[in-house]
Amino acid sequence: MFRKKFLILGLVLVFVFALSVLIIDSKELDLPKGLHLTWNKDKVSSTMVVTWKTTTSEAGNTVLYDTESKRGDPALYSYSTEGVAHTIEGLEGYIHDVELKGLSPGTTYYFVCGGEASGYSEERKLRTIPENPDHIRFVVGGDWRKGSIDFPWGRDEISKLMATYDPYFVIHTGDFVNKAFRVSEWDDCCEHMQETWIDTQGYTIPIIPIIGNHEVGTKDEFELSKEDARFYYEYFNLPEIESWYSLAITPYLHFIALDSETYTNSDSEQYIWADKILKMVEDTTWKIVGFHRPAFDPRGEGKSEYFLPLLDQHHVDIVVNGDVHLYERLQPMNPAVSRGRYFPFEEGTVHVVAGGWGAPLYMHYPLWWDACGPISTYHFTVFDVYPDVLYMKAIDINGNVIDELAIRKELAEPETIIRCRETANADDISGPAPLISFGVGDSPPIMSISKVGSGTVVAAGLAWNCVNEGWRANEYEILFDKVFQEMVPGSKDVLWYEGYGVVYNTTECSKLLSALTELGYSVVGDKTEPITMNLLEPYDILVIPQLRLGSGYEGGDPTLLPWSDVEAIKSFVEDGGGLLIMDAHDYGGNNWCRVQNKILEGLSAGMALQSDGVYDWADNWQQGWYPLADVDPMTNIGRAYVNETGKTEIGLFELSTVIASPPLYLEKVAGGARTIVDGRKMKADARVIIETKENGSGFVRIQRAPDTPTEFVVVDVSTDIPSEFIEWPMTIEIYYTDDAFIASEIKKEELLQMYYWDLEQGMWCLCPESGVNVNRNCVSAKVYHLSKFALK
Repeated sequence: MFRKKFLILGLVLVFVFALSVLIIDSKELDLPKGLHLTWNKDKVSSTMVVTWKTTTSEAGNTVLYDTESKRGDPALYSYSTEGVAHTIEGLEGYIHDVELKGLSPGTTYYFVCGGEASGYSEERKLRTIPENPDHIRFVVGGDWRKGSIDFPWGRDEISKLMATYDPYFVIHTGDFVNKAFRVSEWDDCCEHMQETWIDTQGYTIPIIPIIGNHEVGTKDEFELSKEDARFYYEYFNLPEIESWYSLAITPYLHFIALDSETYTNSDSEQYIWADKILKMVEDTTWKIVGFHRPAFDPRGEGKSEYFLPLLDQHHVDIVVNGDVHLYERLQPMNPAVSRGRYFPFEEGTVHVVAGGWGAPLYMHYPLWWDACGPISTYHFTVFDVYPDVLYMKAIDINGNVIDELAIRKELAEPETIIRCRETANADDISGPAPLISFGVGDSPPIMSISKVGSGTVVAAGLAWNCVNEGWRANEYEILFDKVFQEMVPGSKDVLWYEGYGVVYNTTECSKLLSALTELGYSVVGDKTEPITMNLLEPYDILVIPQLRLGSGYEGGDPTLLPWSDVEAIKSFVEDGGGLLIMDAHDYGGNNWCRVQNKILEGLSAGMALQSDGVYDWADNWQQGWYPLADVDPMTNIGRAYVNETGKTEIGLFELSTVIASPPLYLEKVAGGARTIVDGRKMKADARVIIETKENGSGFVRIQRAPDTPTEFVVVDVSTDIPSEFIEWPMTIEIYYTDDAFIASEIKKEELLQMYYWDLEQGMWCLCPESGVNVNRNCVSAKVYHLSKFALK
């Protein structure tokens, strides 16, 4: 009897356990899926929308959250917010939206979502954007719809790689699905985000979506109403009008999403709205606008070009697009002023096409307005935006940086700090001829400053000036102090480098160094070779008082300075260090500007030291080679100098000039590879297609040179790769703008040809294998040696 009761009790327990498993399984079948984060208000620091999908409406609309992890236990979370569930025909389930309000800026929150009826998700975490961060990182990319043979591999790999960059959010430029009303594609899209959009710290990455043409289900892919893209509007909880919206990301960054799939003309509701918003945010430092179809599209599709007057009028800094499945960055454009040329960053808008997140890749030939690309590869772009500078990198699926961009609001171009007076002139005594000559009345520039990464570079023709008895007390040491503090505020530790033949060392310049010591600096001389990061790491400031490698009568030999030294200096500066690099008057072969310029070029500092010598026989403090000069009180350094000395004047000695260098691009190429070196990335207007042999690694240099009276688009191409390691011929492509061609007064564009400068004959000679493509504004030629090249 006892055994029978025990058996019955056991069967009951088994039944109860099985029933509980079934109940748990039924809950799991309706757990949240496709979870993603968005914003539906212009309050990105204090709100967040959590969205997911379930099979039934009763599954729960609750988000439980806290500032500390509760390991997914629903009973332990301090905060709870209810949302809504909604559906439309064909959705095969319900979308749940829960808006979290009143969040603290710059704070981590742990959360679960779902409900008691069907269970909660596993714990995830999100972070709010600080109200005024020192900088913000985000990602831009799009076009991951089906269609590629390898789908979803490309999409998945790009998302996984993207997440390792820890962005605050992703701006997705559209084409999430191939078929607008195919629910399985939408579910796959959102489940993909749930699974892969988790950064290295475990944060779920929010999305800022932009509608693409594949989200529109009409035959012609034109959106007359939201009904035409109804699944897009169901799956994404968006701000304001939804089709277009505006987000103040930080006090210095504003983003506007527009809809290129509907009416875009100047009297459309969208255009009028965008014009109003852009007027309201006119004083915001950075304005970025996104829409799917590019305004500059060689296919001629879409109506996005109607947005161009709006972008030009309000000087939008960056436009991000998709639709064309490749990477492409345009030069700054301003068609309101001219459709035939590109502009400085402060006058134009940079258009970036980032359409390679996994959709079938496209390709077209480069055009004159391209700064980089087109590049047919899976990719995304990473933006790091600060109050005064914007950085962008394009990253391919292998993690390679395929393009880089930096735009600065302050010190956008090198700034001249010191000029000699109008009575001065610069003579070319020895060494290479200067790019720019300065006669009486030109006020030769002596010191300039530019930004590189997070650091600062000052270039000056003052090396000889540093020697004992070469400077005036209470002027020169004060100048150095103001330079150091501008480069690295609060700096104290200075390395006065003495290797690589330096003559103006701590002994020859001991009085200056003593004066700097009295001002609180620790100045250390070191002749260690090579220059490495370990050598530089303890210091705030690096002073290079003229490296002497090779013959000064030839401007020095830059090949004797290893590129590894240049790369170490670059890393030091980009990480926030300061570099003061100097050369000197070229009397008696005392100028090694080509060596110093290798460093400036490697850092992309935008400045060049020249081989010349400044004299002022009318306004000097001893002789003509002791000229008087003036700081510019409108610069930070000049203003600080005037505040302390009460004057702009400074007495100098044995000077050379420094100029803003013409656009220059430098790229290291691998041996045994075919490489396209695209000088247009730095406005050098040429591409070099080079194939190297196995041991033929080195640098290719492309520099835009001044036009001549008879030639235009002059470029100087060189390399340090030995000729025997190059597979000749090499291809040179020179790109010209419509405006440049018109200004050349050449009658027939079809007759354009490329010429090279023959150094021995001192004349321009025709490249025999030269041809023009008038659709691309490009002249190309096969060449068998490197020189200057030009069009005529």
